[in-house]
This record gives sequence, structure tokens and C-alpha cells, in this order.
Amino acid sequence: MMLLKYIHVELFVLAAVLCAPVFAAKADKTTQILSGDKAAKHVATVALLGKKSKVEMTWEFDPYYTDFGINIPLTDKAIPTIQSTSESVIYRELIKGSLIPRYMVVEASVYPMPLLGTYLKENQNSFYTQGRIAQTGVNVIESATEGFQEPWAVSAFFGNIAKIVRPGERRIGSNVGYTGYLISAGSKHIKSNILIADHWLELEWKIKGNIDYPDEKLGWSFRVGGKLHDNPNITDVLYVSLFRSNLNMHLPFLSWINNSTLEAKLHFSEVGGHLVRQEYVFGKKYPKLGRAYTPTLDIGVVWSSPKEYSGILRNSDLNTLILVFRPSLEF
Repeated sequence: MMLLKYIHVELFVLAAVLCAPVFAAKADKTTQILSGDKAAKHVATVALLGKKSKVEMTWEFDPYYTDFGINIPLTDKAIPTIQSTSESVIYRELIKGSLIPRYMVVEASVYPMPLLGTYLKENQNSFYTQGRIAQTGVNVIESATEGFQEPWAVSAFFGNIAKIVRPGERRIGSNVGYTGYLISAGSKHIKSNILIADHWLELEWKIKGNIDYPDEKLGWSFRVGGKLHDNPNITDVLYVSLFRSNLNMHLPFLSWINNSTLEAKLHFSEVGGHLVRQEYVFGKKYPKLGRAYTPTLDIGVVWSSPKEYSGILRNSDLNTLILVFRPSLEF
């Protein structure tokens, strides 16, 4: 377990080495895709020196998820294209042949809103406590920053990538789906907006994709995996996570599954299989044709068992429930 203390450093070094030939080459085009779970991601395709294959530098800026990554092909085989509007067909085609990775993605990410929450609680505590709503036990600052248990991470993805095209679509751009294995590491853990020293390692299998058309956006991320902690007071877990976000200008606002965000996460202790954490978030979007932005509001809850922590980090023997409240604008 002591090896975890050095994993995040090694991944940073790996990212730096892979970046070297990229910055020496000249970018030849720029497109946009929807990445992470929400935000628009910018992509610059760059030819590797002495090779026919290409890499892509990607970056995105979002209040909850900001990252920089490099997509690196492991073979000369062209990225396949899925032509369909059916989600089930897209998922099926992405899973096909996913056991043998043909692509690698190295990424460094940071989560601004969760970081802001930890800063305010430690350095502006009087302002932080003003976020409490009377005797309800709800703090709006905590509600707006809850849902992320780490402030940053470095990751390496090994799997397959497919371009997704709507039949008859002529729009230039990249809509991409990913299927494969992700290894992530970091050096801090967030508990109740407090930063805790913890070198952690995470391994997961995921199917993830993003579609971004002028009149429709769709993002999904389905994951199963496990997370190990170097801090003995944080429980190692196995988890399953489901996320789907849909925006369609032609569908009614009141449709519960369309123009909405659905997210659920279940964490089980690695030893004993106890349910130690649950997260449920439901969001609505209010689209309007001709408008460049869409107001969104996500509301949910995070339930935690006292078994999620032990020792000095367990400050209660009771279950806790935190409100999630995230107003935002989607562009």
C-alpha cells in the first residue's frame, strides 16, 4: 500500500513525457466535443513525428470538472464511426471489441467548485457558516460543492474510441464514445469540505460518450470499479456509477427523461460489502431555440454510512444526509 504514495507522481511524469512530441508538432485542426459529464471539450489533432497515426490534445473548463488530456492511438487503425440515433445501438457498438485496447488517453483534472468549498471552510469560515439555512442543518455552500471526494486527479485510459454521427448529419465536429479501463490516482481526499492527506488509487471499467449537435446534446458515463486509500481511516470501496444527461431543443421541458440529468452512485466497502455511500442527483434543463445557453438546476442527496470512515475521521455513529444543489448554465 505504501506504493500508492508514488503512483500519482509517476502518472504526472508519464503525462509530461507523452506531451513532449505533441508540443513539438503543429496543430492542424480544432473541433469541439462534449466531455467529462457536462462541459464542451476542445480538441486539437496533432501528427506524431515519424508516424502516420495522430494524437489529440483535449481540454475543457467547467466549474465542477476542468482537465487537460492527450488521446494517443496505439495502432494505425482508423477510428470507427457509428451512424445511429439510437442510444442502445451506440452502447452496443461501443462495447464490441472493447477487450483489446487500441487507444490511450492521459489526463490531468481538477475540480474547481469542490476546491473552492475546502478553501472557504478553512480560510473564510465565518463566510462559510453564513451559508447555513436557519435550523435545517443545510449549508448552501456545502450543497453546491458536494459530490466530489477528491480535488484533483491524474488518469490513464486504455480502451477504444468511436466517432458518433447522426444519419444525414453534415455538421463538422467530433462526437465521441469511449469504452475501456481507467486508472486514476491522487493525493488528497475531501470529507465535509475538509482536505485530508490520502494517496488513493482507482481502477474502473467504463463506457462513456458525448454527442453535441446544435439542437441536441447527450452525455453518458456508466462505470464499475474500485478505489483504494493509503489513509487507513478511509474505507476502500467497490462502486457502480450511472450518469446520463440529455438536452433536446425540440422536446418539452416537462418531459422527465428528456432535457434532464440523471445520476446515481453506490459505494460498497471492499471488506464485508456494506453499503457506505449513495449519491442520487436529478436535474432539469430549460432549452429554447435560438438561445446560446440553457439554464439548468440539479438537485439530489448524498447519504453516508458511519462505516465509510474509521478512527479519527469517524465523527459520528449515525448516517448522514447532505443536500446537493447545483444551479448552472449549459452552453
